[in-house]
Amino acid sequence: MRFLLFMNTPHGRWIRVGLGLALIVIGATIGGPIGIVVALFAALPIATGVFGVCPINPLFGTPMKACSLPKQRPSSPVV
Repeated sequence: MRFLLFMNTPHGRWIRVGLGLALIVIGATIGGPIGIVVALFAALPIATGVFGVCPINPLFGTPMKACSLPKQRPSSPVV
């Protein structure tokens, strides 16, 4: 769950966009049909980062929209 919380932060969203851009570069470097497939696949992490959705969230019972995840509260010390 910690991974999902991180991936829905602004830093996680930027990482997804950066990964997508890197995949486009890799696809262009590879070239041919495989490179085109890799470059087209790059649209998925870019779109999820830009639009703030995380398609794996529903697999863990949380909403797909990043901003609808509950904020993590600091645990209170046991008295």
